[in-house]
Formats: sequence, C-alpha cells, structure tokens
Amino acid sequence: MAKKIRHTNYVLADTLIRLKNASAIFKDKTWVRKSKFVLAVLEVLKKHGFIRDYKELDERPYEVLVYLAYKPGNPPVPKIEHVRFYSKPGRRWYVRVSDLKPVRSGFGIQVITTPKGVMTTDEAKKLNVGGELICEIW
Repeated sequence: MAKKIRHTNYVLADTLIRLKNASAIFKDKTWVRKSKFVLAVLEVLKKHGFIRDYKELDERPYEVLVYLAYKPGNPPVPKIEHVRFYSKPGRRWYVRVSDLKPVRSGFGIQVITTPKGVMTTDEAKKLNVGGELICEIW
C-alpha cells in the first residue's frame, strides 16, 4: 500500500477551512493539525484579529486548539468569512513587491511567505520583499 504524502499547503488549507467552518456555526474553539507553517500562519491571524488565541496542549501533541474571534452583534459575525487559496501543491504563485495590492479595501489580508518569514502582504511591502502568495482571508 502506498504511503499517503501530506504537503504543508494541504494541512494549511485544511486548517483555514476548519476555522472558517467552525466560525460559521459560532463555535468558540476548534482543533487543527499542528505544523511549523500552520503555527506561523496562526500567529499572523492572531496579530490581525482573525482569531483570539491558540494553544499547544500536551494531551494532543499533533494538534493545536484555536480560539475563534467574532465581530460584535446579534448574532455575532465571524471574522473569517472567506478564504481564497493561491499557491497549491500543483501550482506555486509568486509575487513581486510591485504586485502586492490591498485586500477588500483593507478589510482583509493576504498571507505570503518570504525569506524573512510568514507575514501579510502589507508587512512584506514595508520590508520591500516578495515571495510565495499563500492565501487571502477576509
């Protein structure tokens, strides 16, 4: 039987879709698979308010507990309403600094991997670096 290979973008796509789906049904928290790349993206999401926090617990060493964020209202509105993926295992999407544009007039973010780490396109523009465009979240 062939061994199933998991690529980091598959794990990231699974993570972001889990967050979006859990937000859609107003869950307070959800579990996602753990990897260094996922932790870096979760840190970006936390910094920009798309999630409240995340924790690595000893009881589940291969997963991370993520606390979801909502906009106030009745009912509350999920902060993660939409996710669009650019780079996929079969097609890599690289961008220059000059190609970086705002997302939804500044209401969303694009996540990019650069030689200086995982960050948003706004941060990459300030540092004058391009890289692999991973996804767009609003």
